[in-house]
Order: sequence, then C-alpha cells, then structure tokens
Amino acid sequence: MALPRGDEYNQAIQSPRISFSDTILQSCQVETTPLGLPKPYSGGFTTTYKLVNSHTSWAVRCFTREISDLQRRYQSIGNFLSANNCDFLVEANFLQNGIRVNGSFHPIIKMRWLDGEPLSNYLAKTYNQKSTIDRLMTEFTNLVKRLENYGIAHGDLQHGNIIVKNDKLYLIDYDGMYFPDLATLRVNELGHPNFQHPKRTANDYNKSIDRFSSIVIYTALKALAVAPNLWKKYDNGDNILFKGQDFANPINSQLLKDLAGYSELSKLSNNLFSVSTWDFNKVPTLAEFISNTYQPPVSITPSISVVRSAYTVIDGSQKGRLLEYLGQKVEVVGQISAHRKGLTNHGNPYIFLNFGVYPHQTFTIVIWSEALSELKVNGIIPSSLVGKYVSITGVLGAYSGNPQIAIDYASQIQVLSGQVEVDLKLSLKSINVSNTKNTTNQKPPILSNKEADVFNDLYKNRPISQPKINTPIRQTIPSYSTPSSKPISSNTYKPSTSSSSSSSNNGCTVPIVVGIIGGIVGASVAEHIGGFIIGAIIGFVIGAGIKNMFD
Repeated sequence: MALPRGDEYNQAIQSPRISFSDTILQSCQVETTPLGLPKPYSGGFTTTYKLVNSHTSWAVRCFTREISDLQRRYQSIGNFLSANNCDFLVEANFLQNGIRVNGSFHPIIKMRWLDGEPLSNYLAKTYNQKSTIDRLMTEFTNLVKRLENYGIAHGDLQHGNIIVKNDKLYLIDYDGMYFPDLATLRVNELGHPNFQHPKRTANDYNKSIDRFSSIVIYTALKALAVAPNLWKKYDNGDNILFKGQDFANPINSQLLKDLAGYSELSKLSNNLFSVSTWDFNKVPTLAEFISNTYQPPVSITPSISVVRSAYTVIDGSQKGRLLEYLGQKVEVVGQISAHRKGLTNHGNPYIFLNFGVYPHQTFTIVIWSEALSELKVNGIIPSSLVGKYVSITGVLGAYSGNPQIAIDYASQIQVLSGQVEVDLKLSLKSINVSNTKNTTNQKPPILSNKEADVFNDLYKNRPISQPKINTPIRQTIPSYSTPSSKPISSNTYKPSTSSSSSSSNNGCTVPIVVGIIGGIVGASVAEHIGGFIIGAIIGFVIGAGIKNMFD
C-alpha cells in the first residue's frame, strides 16, 4: 500500500478523534501555524507533528518513505529501554495501525515530545560562551561512552538529532539505530554527509558506526571552545563547522588548515585529516582519537569528487515539482522576487518572501513573528533579501495550492552568490557514496515542470501519474523503496511493452482520453460547445506530449 503524501497527513491529523486508533492521541490537539494548519516537522523518513492534551505532549511521526523491518526495529528499541535506565533516549512506540488516511490505516511512531533545541540551534546562541561549550563537550563524551558501553549505535549522530535540554543531551530519530539483536538486518541510511566518513557504505552496520560522527562533533565543539570566531565563518545552518567535502578532500580543507593554526587544535586537525583517509572500519573510538596522535599521509587521492546532498534540492520556480514533495524536508533554491508584510488576526507581524510576484508566485518563504525576531537578532532584514539568490531548508508545506516553507531559525536561509551557485546545487542533487550502488535513487522519467503545473492545478495537487521521486533526504540503500506520489487512479502513463499494433492504439488512446478531460474542463469554464472543442484540442496536445515523453 502506497504511503500518504504530506498534504494527506496534514488533512487527516486535523481530526485526531477520527484519524488515530490510540485513545491518548484521540484526546489531543495538533500544534498549528498562524494559518491554522498543522505545523510539520521533519526527521529522517517522516513528517512529525506535535500533539498536546491536558497532561502531556506527544510527537507523532508519520512515514513518507518505506522502512524495512520497521516494527522489528522499534520492538528492539522498546525492549532495550525497558531493560536499561537509558535517560538519553525517549520512549518510542510503534503503532502498526496508527493513523487513518483516506480510509486506510498506516503505521506511526508515538513518542513523548522533547522540549529542547537541536544542537546546532543551541550553539548558534552559545558558541562564544566557553563554559557552556566545555560543559557540552563533557556531556557529549559521556553520551558517546554510554552508547559504546551498551554496545549500540545511533547511526546518524548530527546537529538535528541531538537535542539540548537543561544542559543535557538527548537523541531522537531512531530509524537507523543499531542494536545487537538487529545485526542481521541491513542499514537503511548512511547519515548526514556533513558528519559521515566518505567511505561509509551499506555494509557498515555495527556498534562502531557512530565513531566518525562523534569525532567530528567533538572536534567542532573543541574548536568553538578555543576559537568561537569559527562559527560565523563556517556555519551554514546544516552543519557544525564541518562539511562533507572537508572529509572527502581533507588536503584542501580550509577549515582543517585553520584548526592547525591553533596550538590547542593542531593535533585534532591532523588526527581528523588522517582518519578521513582511512577505511571506515579502521576509525578509532573517540577516546582513542583524543589521546593518540596520527600522522596524515603526505599525499592522498580524494575519496569522492563531490559530496552528496543531505536533502532534495528543488528549483523554487518549479511549482509543480515542489508540490510533489509536500511534507518532506527539502532545500529550495532560487531568487526572491518580492515581499509582502502583514499582521495576523492576533496583531503579530509577518512577512512573506516570494519567488515570483503575488498572486503568481511559485514558492513562498513564510516568516512569522518569532522567526522575525530570530532574524533581527542575527542582523537580517527580510526585505533586504529581495532580488537575492537564496537557499531555504525546511519542511515543504502548501497553502491554497501554493508551496511554502515556514522558517524558525535564521540559519535556514542562506544567501547564494548568484545563478551559477543555484545551478551548481541543482546539478548535485544526489551523489552516491563511494562503493554504494544506489539504484533506489535513480530518477525515472517524470512529468515536465510545465505539465506538472497543469495537472496539479486541474486535479487540486493530486498527481495524475505515480513517478518514483528522487528524494535523497538521507542516502538510502537499494533494498528500500523511495517515496512516490499517490495516484488518483490506477492508470499510469508508461511505455508500452506490447506489439507495435497495440502501441499504436495506446498512442491514440492517451491523447483522446486526456482530450476528453480537457474538453470537460473547457466546457465547464466556457459553458458552451466551443469551450469543449477548445479544451479537447488543448487536452489532446498535452496528452500527445505525455505519450511522447514515455515512448
């Protein structure tokens, strides 16, 4: 059964009493945006919502991508938590028939909501407070040691999966965790590229898979404790100083060179340089990395030429393409054309930054009052971004059929140098890791952007075909399917595998069927037979174009 799309989860979750099988969730209300719509969060393979009742808050994780052995994985987590006093993990329950969407039940994860801040957002406020960073380093090394003592691994240690609450660290997003009783399963993700070894592959699934990412995070924290000025130089909103390219090609890493210039950091810089060139299974523990000294090789060949993107990168001018990714965390790039200011019903200010001019915008950056304050603290005036090329990372939503991302943190917006950098990002949407044959993410033919716009308008954003969409939110493994848009019918447009005679008939049928649809639409608009004829002609042309795409 195909998983629901983000907008379908959004609709279902607005009626908890009807949609949830769990009695506690039935009594909750979903957190909403100032527009009154459910506020989506994103993590790994899910869209997450916050649900609140009079007693507590819950995180409900709705899956946008298939995960093999999902129930077994979360059963293992439950068994571990019940047998161990592991306060850095949050109770997580797998509900097979968790949420009803369009009459069918789908699995969800129900977790207690953890009020805290992702590590990167916390560091954005405290990077120049040495005592705070020192406490974080101690807390982090203790966390890593406890994971090792338990013989388990998170699988994707990174800025978004480590939450800071009252100076304590917690881990969230357990889809890729390793437990000894899961050793026979395959890994389903390779983690965020800004925290992972360039030679990690699908075969690396054991208690040691967190070693390199823990080294990266510790080194970054130590660097901030010594040289807090590095934060503004290297923070890009989706990292903690380091980027994947620093590990793939360490000899040319400016950050490693900067670290080597500080006596307190030179050893860590050299060690990280060395470890980045080793095979993944030779990466030392964090304690060994800190205490030992490793000599970097004199010359190296970069592991990979280009580092894969952490998220799907989409052109913000392509409205039809954007609508295929609702509910997923993506990176949108393009030029801001205009802005609109206003006040909510409660008198709070907001600003919309549009790609394209209202009411014909193709994408909107939504900045509510809290985010406006966040931008102001960081010295950013939203209206000054008009005319600039930017990158926006966040969960893609829509309002009245128009795609948008509501930002919470200033780091979600990055100013780009121009169209050349936009084109570069779009050309590097998904780069496979060395030695990983990622057939899952090979993109099949899909509707062109113009045709996607036409059909999303005609059918209220419900795609007419079911192409598998290339969504590299995480580097995935071939045995797991990618998300796909849910069709409005079982008829999809595919190349015929039958005889030439049959193929010829199909070539006529598709344009005729679409022509009839176009005729009905045209007639309904024009309310006379002329509208039907014009609509049929337009529909025939579009249908013929679709047929030619798949021939």
